[in-house]
Amino acid sequence: MCEDGSYVCDASDCAGSGWDGDACSMDVNSIHVTSGGSVYYNTTTPIAGFQFNVDGATVLSASGGEAEAQGFMVSANETTVLGFSLTGATFDGCGTMIELELDGEATGLSGIIISDSAGEAIPFTYFDGSGGGDVEGCMDMDACNYNADATVDDGSCEYAEEN
Repeated sequence: MCEDGSYVCDASDCAGSGWDGDACSMDVNSIHVTSGGSVYYNTTTPIAGFQFNVDGATVLSASGGEAEAQGFMVSANETTVLGFSLTGATFDGCGTMIELELDGEATGLSGIIISDSAGEAIPFTYFDGSGGGDVEGCMDMDACNYNADATVDDGSCEYAEEN
């Protein structure tokens, strides 16, 4: 839980994002890395290969997740992670693509290349955790505790007393 108890997410994703930390609530065809190294994905197109650079940390190793479950060959150096299947295996839906062991905290991914079984690029974007999910709060601009980020009024508005 985040400090405010409003949603579950990785600590680096909590700061006012409104994202619940669930890969399935990310934008379709997006990828995200937590500060601890879990790489989440959400797609409707089967993934046959991936490559990306890790920003803000050094990659020590990469394993696990759906890539390992599907028998992908995975290679990682200090900044780049690469995965593909020699048997034509793919995975789709949403979940954990791979777990990274990192030196430092990841701040994002760049140079993202995700491909389908024909070797064609699937247009993927980096999900920064700023979308998805509702943010509850006071939506009345005249209230003392107005929350400009709120998307759902939770009835918590407080108003100044006269005199």
